[in-house]
Amino acid sequence: MKINKMKTALTAALVLVVPVTTGIGQLNANAAGGSITIGTSLPLTGPLSAFGTSLRLGYQQAIDEVNAAGGIKVSGASKKVILAVQDNASDGNKASTQVKDLVLKKGAVALLGPATPPISIPVSVAAEQLRVPLINTITPVRAWQGANKAGWKYSWDVFFDELQMTQTEYQASDLIGTNKKVALFTDQEEDGVVMGGLWAAQAPKSGYTIAYHAQFPVGNTNFTDQVKAAQASGAEVVIAQVIPPDGISLLREMKAQGWTPKAVYLEKAGNTGGYPKLSNGLAEGVMAANWFAKGMGLPQEAAFISKYSAQLGGVDSDLGCVVYGYTIAKVLLNAIAAAGSTSAAAVNAKIATTKGAFPAGNVSFDKLHTSYMPAVQTQWKGTDQILVMTPAGKAVNPILNPVPGLK
Repeated sequence: MKINKMKTALTAALVLVVPVTTGIGQLNANAAGGSITIGTSLPLTGPLSAFGTSLRLGYQQAIDEVNAAGGIKVSGASKKVILAVQDNASDGNKASTQVKDLVLKKGAVALLGPATPPISIPVSVAAEQLRVPLINTITPVRAWQGANKAGWKYSWDVFFDELQMTQTEYQASDLIGTNKKVALFTDQEEDGVVMGGLWAAQAPKSGYTIAYHAQFPVGNTNFTDQVKAAQASGAEVVIAQVIPPDGISLLREMKAQGWTPKAVYLEKAGNTGGYPKLSNGLAEGVMAANWFAKGMGLPQEAAFISKYSAQLGGVDSDLGCVVYGYTIAKVLLNAIAAAGSTSAAAVNAKIATTKGAFPAGNVSFDKLHTSYMPAVQTQWKGTDQILVMTPAGKAVNPILNPVPGLK
């Protein structure tokens, strides 16, 4: 992703639109009539659509609740909130363009993020150049932080730290017992690069050996040689960071070659609602680090499960996206209400002071504009992702092994 070129282009565009001393958020505040517009560019189609459609549900619920209560008071007048949504089709470049449209043409005074670093990073770059508050989620924090070494000013992230998350695979594998040999499969997007490096570094610290490491571009559909080499390495644990279609291609090849490891972790891919069904049963028993599961004890856990599990087809990370989407929308709406203004600077300052319990857990931002949330391990069993290990590494439910879907 050519972040520097994107920054240059955005900067040039903004110089032509507004004076450098005036924030876009303030211009929209001055132009706003009887409502407040919040913008979001989401992956409603494409390989990441499960994240986008679920986030949208959470965003809309939070906004509907605020509107039902009378809206938000700005300069003494109550205003309803409108969610302006555009579909970026899982394309980061398209998402960046849409953010400019949402702010400059639709009048969005603040933004809610799209999910995953390949889309959230270009959207964050655009928000920085536009000087409009943006809150991201479902975006592992180290990949996001690393895209701006100078530090984000208007962009924020609420999600798990890849360091803690990449320890969970080894901790869960300890619960079932393996030969401690690992085959890594990581794509070359930001998630794959960061997590691949952390898994490699964490392996010896956890008593594991990386027996094989396959690296490949996103969209890879042929894993014939990689699976053959991984199986020959003797690995009994497979850890992969792939998009959903690539994850299915990997499972198909493993099945075709008769390889049934004791544990398979499909990060990102395995966090797709109905993944066992989408993979024709191959993903049954596959594990994935998760941010929401029944039994975590999160605030309003039971209420969200009751409201959405039937609609989403189970208790899984799609439901977790709803919860996290609702949470960051509440954080943003609370900040606007606390500011009593849609001034970008005022809202941004109130986001920084956020501290409290939300349905996703406790939210509090550090100097890197990050609120770190815990990761757990879950395993696909039928339509649900079952909690098998807590953030502290404690076993909760038995782990099925070897992977049933590959037998």
